[in-house]
Amino acid sequence: MKKLFLILVGTLSMVLCCGMAFGQNNKGPGMMVEEREFDFKEVKEGTVLEHTFKIFNKGSEPLKIFSVKG
Repeated sequence: MKKLFLILVGTLSMVLCCGMAFGQNNKGPGMMVEEREFDFKEVKEGTVLEHTFKIFNKGSEPLKIFSVKG
């Protein structure tokens, strides 16, 4: 009986936590990146390479990017 009660309480807690997480309003910036990485494959030494990553703001407020690391 005690195990059944603990299982019931645990399941109910998980359901409530998931419901709160999915029910939140998405206020603020929301960054979406079209592709997270890019492979130039084999390149000759000294070649200048360039690639553009497209970043979108799917949120309701301005998205500010302060630093980027390569």
